[in-house]
Amino acid sequence: MKILFAEDETDLRDVVSAYLEYQGYLVDAVGNGREALAKACSDSYDTIVMDVMMPEMDGITAMRRIRDTGNTTPALFLTAKGEVTDRVKGLDAGADDYLIKPFAMEELSARLRALGRRKRDYHARTLTFGNLELDTETAEIQAQNTIGLSHKEVRLLSCLMANTGRDLSADELLEDVWIDEPANTDTVWMYVSYLRAKLQSIQANVVIAGDRGHSFRLKEI
Repeated sequence: MKILFAEDETDLRDVVSAYLEYQGYLVDAVGNGREALAKACSDSYDTIVMDVMMPEMDGITAMRRIRDTGNTTPALFLTAKGEVTDRVKGLDAGADDYLIKPFAMEELSARLRALGRRKRDYHARTLTFGNLELDTETAEIQAQNTIGLSHKEVRLLSCLMANTGRDLSADELLEDVWIDEPANTDTVWMYVSYLRAKLQSIQANVVIAGDRGHSFRLKEI
C-alpha cells in the first residue's frame, strides 16, 4: 500500500513514517494540508492519513478540496480532539475513519488495513471534470446530452476521473477495474474506445488521451 501521510509535528511524522515503512508500506510524508492537496492531485495513493490541525491549510479543508477533485481514496484523520463535533466535521469533509491522539501504532496499522480492504468499494456518487458529469449510481454520463454506461465503463471512467493529474498505464487500469477477472491490455483498449465514442456522442469537452500500448489520461479540450 502507498500512503500519503500529512502531519505537521516533525517528530511524530518521522516516527510514524518509519513504523509504516517497517510494516511494508510506501509513505509520502508532508508537513501541511497544502502539500497534501498537491500530492493527492499529482499522484495516486491507497490511503490518506491526515492530521486535522496543520499550518497553511488544515486537514479538513485539504480533505474537502481533495474530494472536490473527484478523488475517492480512503482517508483517516488524526486528531487530538475527541469531541463529537470535531469527528463529525472530519467525516463530513470526506474522511472514512478517525484516530484520536495519542494512539497505538498497532491500531493505526489495523485501521489502515481495514481502509485498504474498503478501497475498492469506495465511490463518490457524482464525479465531474470539464463539462462532463458521471453519476456512478445511475451509470450515466452527462454533458450536452446524456447516455448510459455499462458497469465496466463506469469503473474505468471513475478511475480516470479520480486520477486526472496523472497518466495511468493499461496495467494500472486492469488492476483497478478488472479485479481478479480475466482481461488484458486489449480489453482496456476496447473499453477506452467505447468510452471515447460515448464522450463524443454527448459533446463532452473531455477526451481520453493515449494510444494502445501506452498510458491513458483524461484531458479537457
